[in-house]
Amino acid sequence: MTALNNIIKPEAQQAPFCSATNSSITRQLAGDLSQHCFTLRHRPKQEAYQLDNDPLVLANIYDAEVRLTCWQRDLDANSLAYVNWLLERGRLLPLRLVASPETLTEHLMQDLPDHPNRNDFIKDVVYLADMFACLFGLEEVGVRLSLLKEAMCPRFHVDRIGARMVCTYAGSATQWLPNEVVDRSKLGRGSNGLDDHESGLYPAETIPNQMRAGDVIIMKGDTWPEQEGQGLVHRSPACTPQAPRLFLSMDVM
Repeated sequence: MTALNNIIKPEAQQAPFCSATNSSITRQLAGDLSQHCFTLRHRPKQEAYQLDNDPLVLANIYDAEVRLTCWQRDLDANSLAYVNWLLERGRLLPLRLVASPETLTEHLMQDLPDHPNRNDFIKDVVYLADMFACLFGLEEVGVRLSLLKEAMCPRFHVDRIGARMVCTYAGSATQWLPNEVVDRSKLGRGSNGLDDHESGLYPAETIPNQMRAGDVIIMKGDTWPEQEGQGLVHRSPACTPQAPRLFLSMDVM
């Protein structure tokens, strides 16, 4: 959290999106993000949930009003071919590691099963890791990649961290609720054991928002500086062995 606290100080003079890795993957993007960052403080009040097909939208997470940013994208054909092969294969040991973007390729080459399109998929994961490290000034990123056959976090909840990036490569993607409809007192034990739709957590007529497979999301957690306790309320959608999810998440370390 030290990096996160340092980055969002309004008096900071240097660009917070300078890559900590010096990787060629995102040096150009790092420059774009750096320029984009300095426009944030001069903009009018922003929408709390920002979705765009431009990856620069992810940087808007630093706006005080914004709780979620989403880069809407379609996965490239080669990466998608590898994802579909993993689904057909039906098994993948959960990967959990802390690594720099430079060393992540080596880790993934060791841990992911071989396939003609494996390198393309790995390049995509490393690209996202480099973006995330770039955004938050990190040397290392907490990475988790799982093939899920049941919901990992089926109840609505908030993350007890500063920020998280997620991407559902296949299957149903993350669901979330806008803050204005949520009664946070009904989270966790406050639900009194009732299902989310029965506990009063959100109005019965509310339909949870849902991202698409391939979309890249950054969401604020409950420990984002100066916004403690206001993390995005979200959950994992249902999945089954017949309809699994391939899920990637990255955490600020």
